[in-house]
Amino acid sequence: MKKNKMAIICIICLALIVVFLKKIVNIIINIKWFKEIGYLSIYFTRIITVVSLMILIFTICFFSIKFYFKSIKNNISKNNKFIDVDLGNEKIQNRIINIVNSLISLFISMTFSIGYWDKILKFINANKFNIKDPIFNIDISFFIFKLPLIESIYSSLMSFLIILAVMTVVIYIILNAKDKISFGGNYTGKIIHINNFKSGITKFAGRQLAILGALLLLCISLGYLIKAWNLSYSPRGVAFGASYTDTKITLKFYIAIAIVAVFSSIIVSISILKSKIKPIIASLLVIAILVVSEGIISGVWQRLIVKSNERRLETPFIEYNMKYTKQAFGIDNVKEKLYPLTNLLTKESIENNKDTIENIKINSVSQALEYYNQVESKKNYYNFNDIDIDRYKINGKYNQVFIAPREIDYNKLQEKANTWQNKHLTYTHGYGVVMSKVNSVTKEGKPDFIIKDMPLVNTSGVKLEDPRIYYGEKTNEYCIVNTKLNEMDYLKDNGENASKNYNGNSGIKMSILNRILFAINERDIKFLLSSDITNNSRILIRRNIVERVKIIAPFLSYDSNPYIVINNKKLYWVIDAYTTSTRYPFSEPIEGTNYMRNSVKVIIDAVNGTTDFYIIDKNDPIVLTYSKIFPKLFKDASNIPEGFKEHFKYPQDYFQLQCKAMERYHVSNPGTFFAGQNVWDVAKTQKQVEGKKSVNEAAYLIMKLPGEQKEEMILLQYFNQYQRENMIALFGARMDNDNYGKLVLYKFPTTKSETVNSPILFKQKIKQDTIISKELSLWDAKGSQVQFGDTMIIPLENSLLYVEPLYLRADSDRSIPEMKRVIVAYGDRIVLHESIEKALYQLFNYEENVEEIKKNHVNNIKNQNINKEIKEAKELYNKALESQKNGNWSGYGENISKLGNILDKLNKE
Repeated sequence: MKKNKMAIICIICLALIVVFLKKIVNIIINIKWFKEIGYLSIYFTRIITVVSLMILIFTICFFSIKFYFKSIKNNISKNNKFIDVDLGNEKIQNRIINIVNSLISLFISMTFSIGYWDKILKFINANKFNIKDPIFNIDISFFIFKLPLIESIYSSLMSFLIILAVMTVVIYIILNAKDKISFGGNYTGKIIHINNFKSGITKFAGRQLAILGALLLLCISLGYLIKAWNLSYSPRGVAFGASYTDTKITLKFYIAIAIVAVFSSIIVSISILKSKIKPIIASLLVIAILVVSEGIISGVWQRLIVKSNERRLETPFIEYNMKYTKQAFGIDNVKEKLYPLTNLLTKESIENNKDTIENIKINSVSQALEYYNQVESKKNYYNFNDIDIDRYKINGKYNQVFIAPREIDYNKLQEKANTWQNKHLTYTHGYGVVMSKVNSVTKEGKPDFIIKDMPLVNTSGVKLEDPRIYYGEKTNEYCIVNTKLNEMDYLKDNGENASKNYNGNSGIKMSILNRILFAINERDIKFLLSSDITNNSRILIRRNIVERVKIIAPFLSYDSNPYIVINNKKLYWVIDAYTTSTRYPFSEPIEGTNYMRNSVKVIIDAVNGTTDFYIIDKNDPIVLTYSKIFPKLFKDASNIPEGFKEHFKYPQDYFQLQCKAMERYHVSNPGTFFAGQNVWDVAKTQKQVEGKKSVNEAAYLIMKLPGEQKEEMILLQYFNQYQRENMIALFGARMDNDNYGKLVLYKFPTTKSETVNSPILFKQKIKQDTIISKELSLWDAKGSQVQFGDTMIIPLENSLLYVEPLYLRADSDRSIPEMKRVIVAYGDRIVLHESIEKALYQLFNYEENVEEIKKNHVNNIKNQNINKEIKEAKELYNKALESQKNGNWSGYGENISKLGNILDKLNKE
């Protein structure tokens, strides 16, 4: 018998291993991978927390259910006059009950632990904001870290208690449906009577139901306290957050209901024990009346009292909303300046801002990316996913550049070449970057490369000795390195492959055990059969950098645009990471969040995959809380290796959200906010001459800000008046050195009647210019297409300089857009030229255009003389007619003679 039991147990264990084999293997590989990258403690923090919670919650649930139903069973035994129970098969019954109880408890503990482990850790390690909400005077950390867990416990406890109560009543009804209940007895068929239900259920489980009833009402009390705290997110008023009605009516009702529910819990528990139904009904009725009354009274109050005096009554709450929204999105310290437009630029102004002018972007990202992929991908299995904008010292000078990594693209391998060996052992890495200046093009209008080709041709002065890319944005496949096969590096001029084997220290060793694990995990026997894999081989997994950081730190949000950086003669990736929340009191939700901070920069080695998380904002309580939970994950900003900070950029995703917030929250007067006055829109633009309007993308520019002494890189966005196209302000984020993260806002005077051209109005001005529109019409004819580049509006000495590159492309599938002209505008003047230098010469009367200026001056003088002579001729003609009318023929002849002389003179001119 014992042997049979052991055999059954072994079979069950074996079956469980087979069923969960993939999961077990995945856990083992995770442990190996986290150990390899140095974050094993991060992985075990999660596992230990989840397992500890499971054990604790399982124990609580199991014994709560066990003792609860044991007490019911004891009641059944004591009241055998009411119910006769056969306890002959008690062991079997207990075993079944324990199995069912274990399964229920396991399900509850797993669900709660996996779903709420992070909330518990944040609750325990919460870092204070040192900012209190205006209604409850509680630190913001309570709402962000503690309230979510309280809500989760409340909902779980309510569900648990309701299930117990329902099960109790169901069991009683089943048992009471018989005169006698025995597990081997007979059914006598007596029906339940309503009159004896109260006393019967009380005898059956009176004490248990009393406890359940009390706990349920205490939970209801807690629920209304939670609802009171959640009024900080109320959408009722004119601004997000608690409104006048919420604080004066709803809050008071919620507190009253919570208090009544506490007293009702005592009344209900006593009434159940005494089998009295009326006190229970009365208690529940009071709660129901309060709930209904709150809905009616708050609605009437809002419509009759508040709506009639809304501006006055809601002003304090609008102020709260404005204050906390600005705090939550980091726009509470924007440096505002008035930017009066004098339009007094001169040649000297241009020369004083030479570095700004020389960094004006005449290349555009989308067109340049097309050219990169057609010309520099070299082979069809390489691809440029994106172009990043950065700044480097190019041959000693501060320049803005386009830079793009050349990554391997396995989807582009030819069908016959798309073998397992090629995909995972030979084509293991991307190669190098392409770099071009943003401010210059070739004679053909194509990007002017300063790093290009394979092997690299580098004229930039930026040293790059290890150009391999094993970890990237689109590197989604695992690879095995240090095998018997050579890795493909690049194609030589003679058509032969240059090979370069892996020289990094990343990867999991391919021991026989690990080969078995990966064969199971990838469901591929080639791991075991391949003779190219040796004990010295390593497997590199999770090479997609975005996937990589999300697995390490899934609680952070990540920017959609990682960027490549050359530093220390190697390639690195930088990813901006955010802490976000939806629980910041009174803060207006924007795109699903109402709190955001760019608190972390992640740096990833493109060869080794080393992934480091650096805290750059020590004032963010959320990231400080995570650093307590995972002390070995984050590093201090002071430990960032030399050379990286110079390339840190203010992230576009974060800036875009701040721009969205600035549309309404740039104002400081609650009355203005209430009236909806002075609302802004992010400016719109067009990509083609007759193209659709689209939201203008914030641009990285190198420029000298008003009042500053030197150029720096800025992320700049343009704002229009709401639903209008005239520009109202420039909004910028600084990012160089100690200025990183500082926001500036330049407002144009609104008292003048003149219009400040937005990108759309500038493009309309282009199309309205007779000379330029004629050129555009000729180019945009059949067989070719004109495309606008990126519009740049650059503030210079209380003036605005507009720059628009024009691209021409043929109407064919593989045509490459070429930058053919640059349009530059200033004030009322607009010119079209081959280069920005020539356009500026023409705009500001440089010496190169002196002859043209003189010619224009002479023509102006001639035109003035002609106008004068025409006026004299008209006067002589009128005098001749007057002499003829009066019969003065001598006067008539004299005037006609003079008129003839003037006409002869005009004819000669």
